Amino acid sequence: MQAIPTRRRQLTAALALLPFAGLSGFSGAALANTTYPNKPIRLVVPYPPGGSTDLLARLLSKQFFPAANQPTVVENTGGAGGNIGAQMVVRAPADGYTLEVGAMSQHAMNGSLYKGLTFDPMADFVPVAMLAYVVNVIAVSTRLPVNNLAELLAYIKSHPGKVNYSSGGIGSHNHLTLEYLARFANLKMTHVPYRGGGPAVAALVAGEVDLFAGGASLLMPQAHAGKVKLIAVTEARRSELLPDVPAVAESISNFEVSNWYGIFARSNLPGPLLAQINREVDRAMSEPATKQQLRDRGMTHTVMSPAQLDKLLKAEHKRWSDIITSMNIAAE
Repeated sequence: MQAIPTRRRQLTAALALLPFAGLSGFSGAALANTTYPNKPIRLVVPYPPGGSTDLLARLLSKQFFPAANQPTVVENTGGAGGNIGAQMVVRAPADGYTLEVGAMSQHAMNGSLYKGLTFDPMADFVPVAMLAYVVNVIAVSTRLPVNNLAELLAYIKSHPGKVNYSSGGIGSHNHLTLEYLARFANLKMTHVPYRGGGPAVAALVAGEVDLFAGGASLLMPQAHAGKVKLIAVTEARRSELLPDVPAVAESISNFEVSNWYGIFARSNLPGPLLAQINREVDRAMSEPATKQQLRDRGMTHTVMSPAQLDKLLKAEHKRWSDIITSMNIAAE
C-alpha cells in the first residue's frame, strides 16, 4: 500500500482535532499558553534611555516568561512625545511579540496634544497590564533658595517668568504637570523642553533649570545624593514611600496629578494572548525582589486586569482631554 505523504498525514491529524477544539485542553487560551512565546519579544520604549519607562522595561525584560527561554529585547525609539515608538507597535503584527512599555500620559494625552497623527493613541491600542504607579514629585535645584512648596510659590510669584523648568518635551507629563500647576496657582514660569525625562533631570542636577516635576524613580537617587530638593508630591495625599514630602493639595486645594506606566499592544491582540501576557506581567512585577526594587525607586505595582486598566485609562483620557482643551495646549 502506498504510504500517505507526510504533509497529508499532518493535515489529516489536524482536521481530526477540530471537533474537540472547544473542549477543555483545546481552548484558545490553552493553545496560546503552549505556543507563546516561541521567539524573541520586543519591548518598545518610546522614549530615550534613562527615564522611568526605560527603567521599568529593563526590569521586566530580565524576568519575562523565563520558562520559555526566549530573549526579551528592549528597544528605545524616542521622539514626538512617544508617538514614533507607538507607531512602530501599531504597524507590527498583533501577535504579542511587539509590545509597548508606555506611559499613561502618552495614550491619555497625546490624542489631544498632537494634530495629524496617523494613529489613535486610544482606539488603536489595548492596555494589557499595569507595570507601576510612580510617585510624581516636584523637585528644585539646590541653587534655588526654597525648601518647601509655600516658599517655592512665593519665589516664583516674586520672580515672574524668571524661574524655568525642564520637561521631557512639549506635551509630556512633566510639562503638563507644571503647566497645570501654573494655571492653578496663577504662576508665570518658563518652559525648557528636553528629549526625555532623563536629560530633563540631568539639566536640573546641573543647575541649567530651576524646577522639574516627574517620577520619583528619577528624582529619589538625586535627592538622596543631595543634588536636588524634593518639594512636594502631586497626588491627592502624601505617599507612604515619601512620608516626609507634603502633597501639593495640602497647600492648593483640589490639585492632583498622578502617573502610571503599563504594557500596551495593538487593539486587536487576541483575547487569550492578552490575558496570558497580563498574568505574566503581574507575576514578574509581584516578585518580592522586584517589588522592593520598585519601592526603592518610588514605584508600586498594582495587580489589575486588562478591563480594570482600560477603565482607568479612559478616565484619565477624559480628564486630560478636558484640561488640555481648556488650557489650549498643543505640542509642536
